Amino acid sequence: MATAWNKLKTLMRGQARISMEQIVNANDMLLLDQQLYETEQSLRDARRQLARLMAEEKLNQRRADELSRQSRHYEEGARQALAAENDVLALDIGKRLADLEQQQSRLARQGVTLEQQKTEFQAFIKQAADTLKTLRQEQSMARSQETLFGESRQRHQDQRGLAQRLCDSQQTLQLIQQRQEECRLLWQSEAQLHGDRLGDSLDQRMAEAGIGDHQSRRAEEILAGLKS
Repeated sequence: MATAWNKLKTLMRGQARISMEQIVNANDMLLLDQQLYETEQSLRDARRQLARLMAEEKLNQRRADELSRQSRHYEEGARQALAAENDVLALDIGKRLADLEQQQSRLARQGVTLEQQKTEFQAFIKQAADTLKTLRQEQSMARSQETLFGESRQRHQDQRGLAQRLCDSQQTLQLIQQRQEECRLLWQSEAQLHGDRLGDSLDQRMAEAGIGDHQSRRAEEILAGLKS
């Protein structure tokens, strides 16, 4: 009985030191589950010990009642032996009564001890059961909070992932737009160069044909004016 009691006390003291605010990961939750499981097992053992203690107390009381019945029986026999002046028989009965009295005294002391142990054990088991119930409730709250924290962390990770993907998409789009702009400018430059080459060729052909050479005609006009 003492072993189970001490073990239960030790476990309950250990549980009392556990702060639910410190339960932040699965390992802590598993550890708490195991500790509470062991506490419940010890509490069941303690209740069985209490049941045996109560049974022992009842048995002690029955023995005390039986000794009381025997004492009354031998007291009556002693009175009758004394009335019959049978001193030898009366003395033997007196010795038996003295032995019964010692047994009754021993059972009475044992009964007081058993009653004290039962009362103390019952109070402790009730306190342990109440504490365990509170711990289970707090464990349930901690598990709910842990679930919420996990969901919050997952949402945060999802948001970070989405933001990163958006950033990556924007960078990719910018690269595409930059490449398209470079291609457009390159095409415009090539087109301009091609147009310039076409223009040079045409002017050369017109000059060779004597068409459109305004500078030559103006020079002839100036010389004609000088001559006149």
